[in-house]
Amino acid sequence: MATRHARLEEDLCCPICGQIFQQPVVLFCRHRFCKLCLEGFWSGSGPCECPLCCQPASVGELVVNSTLEKTCEGFLGERRRNNPFTCREHGETLTLFCLEELQPACVTCKSSISHKGHRLYSLEDASQDCKAELRNALKPLQEKLNLFRKIKLTYDQTAEHIKRQAEHTEGQIRTEFEALHQFLHDEEAARLSELKREEDQKSQIMMEKIDDIEKEIASLTKTIRISEKEMNSQDTPFLQNYKDMIKRTWHVPQDPEMISASLVDVAKYTGSLKFKVWEKMKNIIQYTPVTLDPNTAATCFQLSEDLATLLYCAQTFKLPDNPERFDVGAEILGSEGFRSGKHSWEVEVKGNTYWVIGVASESIDRKGKHVLTPAEGFWTIRLRNGEYKACSAPWSPLTMNREPEVVRVVLDMDRSKVTFYDPRERTALYTFTDILTLRALPYFCSACKESPLRVLPVRVSVSVGH
Repeated sequence: MATRHARLEEDLCCPICGQIFQQPVVLFCRHRFCKLCLEGFWSGSGPCECPLCCQPASVGELVVNSTLEKTCEGFLGERRRNNPFTCREHGETLTLFCLEELQPACVTCKSSISHKGHRLYSLEDASQDCKAELRNALKPLQEKLNLFRKIKLTYDQTAEHIKRQAEHTEGQIRTEFEALHQFLHDEEAARLSELKREEDQKSQIMMEKIDDIEKEIASLTKTIRISEKEMNSQDTPFLQNYKDMIKRTWHVPQDPEMISASLVDVAKYTGSLKFKVWEKMKNIIQYTPVTLDPNTAATCFQLSEDLATLLYCAQTFKLPDNPERFDVGAEILGSEGFRSGKHSWEVEVKGNTYWVIGVASESIDRKGKHVLTPAEGFWTIRLRNGEYKACSAPWSPLTMNREPEVVRVVLDMDRSKVTFYDPRERTALYTFTDILTLRALPYFCSACKESPLRVLPVRVSVSVGH
């Protein structure tokens, strides 16, 4: 089959161009040529003759043989179908590359109208150049792919962290509510027990009174019955017993008295019941005015279950690198932000040798190192290397009589200022008067492994307004 195909291809090739006939013509000598090839061959000043046998010929013989042309077209079509590396238009082997079309081409394409004025050069050179260009074009895509893979890994870690967060938080919620349920259960049992004691006590008193009055009733009934019986007797017996009978009637008991406060004090148990239980509940409730936000915490912090205490650790914890989290410094923010009003909280710093406390603008960049100045959105004081300073510009030493164990932060957003106190002293440690931010958040930094920072709880009170 291959030999037959090769023989057919040889029969259909033009002797002049060596390609499959294009508009084939047949001379009287039976030799066949492409019309354009023969016209080009005869374009000189010499006589028109067959290029193979040199027999005389004429331009009038240049009539396209339609049968042969169809045969050539069929051959080219079959070759294009069977060989993907041939020109679809001409059926020739692809040996060139067109820079304008960015497609391979054959030798015939080079002289065709569709490629007129186009730049064509060898496939080998084109392949090297295109591979180099594609290699350069793939570099940003490869970088983008690496970025997407990195972000995908972060997403996977975040999803797993969300699951762990939810499970842990669910456990905390259940524990807290179990404590509340137990408190309510104990309070209910105590009130029911007290109610039962009052019921038993007052029921016992009433039963004793009932027993006493029943005795009196029985005594009076007996006296009346005997007296009535004697009055029905004859005169002599009646008068003989009269002295004893009349003496019995002289012992008239006092009228029974109703007992005050004998009923159950219902109001004591049910009056404003929910409020009284709520008021009593404050003894088991702890409230801290600032809660630490674990989603902003650096990976070196260990936080307490109530999110009020942070401890710097030498090890780092595997946490998602979400946009809110600090990634370099040992820093963390409070979960509550303040836009207006006056707010205060106290932080226990006793024993901690490296700390920074204050407020920060919500808009600060959480990534990279920070310069803790008001211009960068930080209004803080700190202890480092035994020196207490306000992080102003330039930093200012703090004036104090003794080392503070607790620092009170008083933020007044309406007046755009924050003041730091030692609760044992009346004089402020330092005051910033330029809090220029729409929303300020409590800020904490600690690099001491021995002692934590702890936001102290405040006393809870219940009051009634009128």
